[in-house]
Amino acid sequence: MKNVTILMYLKSRKNSKGEHPIYLRLTVDGKRKEMSLNRSISAKRWGKNRGKGSSEEIKILNKYLLSVEHRINQMEQELINNNILVTIEGLINKYNGVEDKIHTLVEVFKYENERIKRLVEVGTYKKYVTVLNHVEKYIEHQYNLSDIDINEIDHQFVTDFDYYLRTEKNIANNSTIRIVNTLKKIVRVTLDKGWIAKDPFRSYKPKKENVETRYLTQVEIDAIYKKEFSIKRLEQVSRVFVFCSYTGLAYVDVKLLSKNNIVKDMDGDSWIKINRKKTNTISKIPILPIAQEILDKYKDDPLVLNSGKLLPVLSNQKMNAYLKEIGDICGVKTQLTSHLARHSFATTIALTNGLPIETLSKIMGHKTLNMTLHYGKLLDTKLSSDVAKLKESLKKIKDDSNDSSKEDTNIEAV
Repeated sequence: MKNVTILMYLKSRKNSKGEHPIYLRLTVDGKRKEMSLNRSISAKRWGKNRGKGSSEEIKILNKYLLSVEHRINQMEQELINNNILVTIEGLINKYNGVEDKIHTLVEVFKYENERIKRLVEVGTYKKYVTVLNHVEKYIEHQYNLSDIDINEIDHQFVTDFDYYLRTEKNIANNSTIRIVNTLKKIVRVTLDKGWIAKDPFRSYKPKKENVETRYLTQVEIDAIYKKEFSIKRLEQVSRVFVFCSYTGLAYVDVKLLSKNNIVKDMDGDSWIKINRKKTNTISKIPILPIAQEILDKYKDDPLVLNSGKLLPVLSNQKMNAYLKEIGDICGVKTQLTSHLARHSFATTIALTNGLPIETLSKIMGHKTLNMTLHYGKLLDTKLSSDVAKLKESLKKIKDDSNDSSKEDTNIEAV
């Protein structure tokens, strides 16, 4: 519980009547603010927090000062009853009748989440909801409250939240950093609006660990593709997964895929042309034979016909749950997720088979080549293969040069 003290005192300067203005000094856990009570009195008529004497004027003044004290105590109790952290700013704002200037972290986060929901794709919105859930649980764990004044967010709050995620929730380093950085985006909004004076994340500079991008081998992709499932839902999910493994489509994009996204080039080859939800960039993807086979398989499927989409894609949650089951059935040790298919396309299908990384970047709809390097890990086997080709090219150049030298020697001899 916060330590709140109230002090009425006289300013040393005198007003035009020769009296000292009466001021209120409010202190909450060492932080204090002062404000005029628009009353004044001579120093000899002033005692501890009250006027001295029994005159009617003193009685009226003391009654007013008592009402101020009672009102502050009442507002403090209201904050406590509403499970909101008591702060000096919150009490002063409530006293001055400007409660619209009181901002709490969860309140701001929920408001921003609603704006995000209308502006971005569902996946991003869900990420913010998840982070808000972590923040609410942390506030309850750390302060035994449901919300906290935005002015209480300081460097200590940030580092304690980071520590809580790593220890209490056992969240890995990179995921912890992503969660804290999402909170940072919300707090930055309050900084831009002038609700807080100092950026509490200024000194928060953790280092991400290099994590190897996971992907499936061609053997593992083939095992899933060739497996015949007796359960319809498993068959559907497995085929969508394989389709993404041969197109590099993310879950949100394959779910929205419709006939309007299929285009043909001058040679009559079919391509998928989409505006990627995540990056808002145009992506043009060749429809490889296996991907076309899967599209053909589901062109008359009732779910496809009713939805107007190209494939029967379930919710991401259900798809990931069924993929776990599919992985067990097919003997794939790597945990299957919808996003793993995108990684597998970049690494196993594209780069391993010689697709230039610049072309892959365009296909995947990345804004920068660095993004492609993150998804498409160069395999040691491809590295060896590329080096072998380089050696072969250099050997050919050397052989051609030697042959040329021999011809020159023969000409001279003649």
